[in-house]
Amino acid sequence: MDPKTILLGIDVGATSIKAGAFSPEGQLLVLESAPNSPTPQPGGAPEWRIWDLEAIWSKVCGCTRRLRENLSGAVEVKGVAVSGFGTDGVPMALDGRQLYPCISWHCARTVPQARQSNAILGAQRIYEITGYHNYPINTLNRLLWLKENAPGVLENTAYWLHVQDYIVFRLTGEFSTESTIASTTMCLHLKKRAWAEDLLSQVGLTSRIFSPLYESGSRVGSVTSTAAEESGIPKGAPVATGGHDTELAILGAGIQRKETFLDINGTWEILMAITDFCDPSEFGLTHGLDWECHAVPGWWNCQALMLAGGAIEWIRHQFYRDSPDYATLMDEASRAPLAANHVVLLPAFVRGMGPAQAHDPLGALIGLTTQTTREDIARATFEGLSYQFYQQIHAIEQSLNVQADSIRVTGGGQKNPFWMQMKADMSGRALDIVQNVESALLGAAILAGIGGGVYRDAFDALDAIPIPVETIEPDLAAHNRYQEHYEKVISKIPESMEKTFRLIHDFA
Repeated sequence: MDPKTILLGIDVGATSIKAGAFSPEGQLLVLESAPNSPTPQPGGAPEWRIWDLEAIWSKVCGCTRRLRENLSGAVEVKGVAVSGFGTDGVPMALDGRQLYPCISWHCARTVPQARQSNAILGAQRIYEITGYHNYPINTLNRLLWLKENAPGVLENTAYWLHVQDYIVFRLTGEFSTESTIASTTMCLHLKKRAWAEDLLSQVGLTSRIFSPLYESGSRVGSVTSTAAEESGIPKGAPVATGGHDTELAILGAGIQRKETFLDINGTWEILMAITDFCDPSEFGLTHGLDWECHAVPGWWNCQALMLAGGAIEWIRHQFYRDSPDYATLMDEASRAPLAANHVVLLPAFVRGMGPAQAHDPLGALIGLTTQTTREDIARATFEGLSYQFYQQIHAIEQSLNVQADSIRVTGGGQKNPFWMQMKADMSGRALDIVQNVESALLGAAILAGIGGGVYRDAFDALDAIPIPVETIEPDLAAHNRYQEHYEKVISKIPESMEKTFRLIHDFA
């Protein structure tokens, strides 16, 4: 009997690590997971947070060993690829030693370096070259922090590895990175898909420390005997470059058209569209759009990053501590009327991020009276999040000169039917809820199949893999009411409160 062909995807997430075995037809055969979280840095400031990469490797190996034990019959692993979050990386010596802890995106120590790089390079120039707003967590600012606070580390760095690159290194012994994860560094010339030498040199850095740059799905090595012993993955299994988890979610959601957007809905919401050109313009800078390389060579992603589930968690913690689950919050939000009895939530909880960032806003709860109920506040929360979703659909459409005819949704938020119906009504677009919730993991498996020769390319893979969806149609009457509320009230709040926000910032 011939062995069963397996494609292995590994996803290193901020809250969980997963390993999934897929058939070439995209069927998830076995899934294993383990929790993940940052830890305090030994000897560092109390608020510093890092990733324990040895612990992450151990959890990856635990997942892959259990996965192999739960696969019935003989199997042949045709390919392995790793997905992960962006930005976070670690300096490595040529012999594989880690030269400094891996700073987590939860850590705010690099805020001064973001101000410094902005002052030297200019926010608009950074955006035009790298496609990114200058977030403090971006790799460029991490490198500047190491340069100033960890003498000798960068001088002795042979290669910088992102977290997913580190797992590939442990599997193969090879130093590598790829375009999608590199585009989260603020060190990549996005249009050229090459390191931004001029920008780096201007802040006293060099691309010498970066690993060889590949496109996603490129075979970089094979599982070594040591890695095979630790992970349970057969020695010699091909290992391909994976990608940034958001880009791989686009693959796993089956998106091949510019007119189909993807909404990744979790603690953070990322609304994305694929495009065959790259144009980080002033419009995108002021409207909160970032650009990254797509996992398909010659394509890019235009995306909007917004706090979503994190805002719901805040409301739940403040007003629904007596509720063991989300049911009460959902029920009460659904009972309040459209426009929430004049209560409005502006979900700008994280400064410098979201669609209103040009006005430097703070989160705001507006319209309270002695008659306001927590039902109104719950409703206003979901409306505020849905309005920013609606706003960023139009921003991406204008930036790309394209009309979205459907929006696919993946992530934890898709399990909330009340919110999904509101987003469909708000946007006036059908939402296609992807039934495979492990989109990023499937995307990694697709790239594993490309590197292992199972597929010619991503489009060949997607032609072979069915992506089931459940469609939520919009209520157009509700859409018209939401649109009127947006145009007359919601759209005007950030600009009208800009002076107030500035007073608060100045005082602080």
